[in-house]
Amino acid sequence: MTETARRDLLRLAGASTVVFLAGCGNDDDEEEPTDDEDAEPEEETADEDWADVDEFAFDGRVEAWTGLEPEFIDGEDNPTITLIEGQEYDFRWVNADGILHNLEIRDEDDEIVDDYQSDDVEEEGEETTLEGVTATEEMTTYICAYHESTQVGDIEIETE
Repeated sequence: MTETARRDLLRLAGASTVVFLAGCGNDDDEEEPTDDEDAEPEEETADEDWADVDEFAFDGRVEAWTGLEPEFIDGEDNPTITLIEGQEYDFRWVNADGILHNLEIRDEDDEIVDDYQSDDVEEEGEETTLEGVTATEEMTTYICAYHESTQVGDIEIETE
């Protein structure tokens, strides 16, 4: 085989390989099928989990109420909580930044429901509890009166 013929053969082989491989690439517009059995399920709190709750605990910081308890809200900022109508709850919170805070339960008109508001707490590490909060349909938010734009979480009411 002559040197020219060998080069032509190599070019042809190389070109064929490129053409072959071009058809084997992954088209970014097409998604590969996934095996859903191996996928991690999204964590969602079941309604029955809320039924076992009678106390909520938070760290109070200007940036947010950070959930401590129950375990399934741990670490969440301003978590939406579910209360069961007629059930009684305690809301415990710790001042985590040394800034003045309180906790209030409000309705859709931004009014405090049944005088449910905690003491004001300003010292870092100080803890207070708003006890005996009976869930009613009018409850929509828990909020700090001093940081209404950042320390506010939604309340959902479930009926049994």
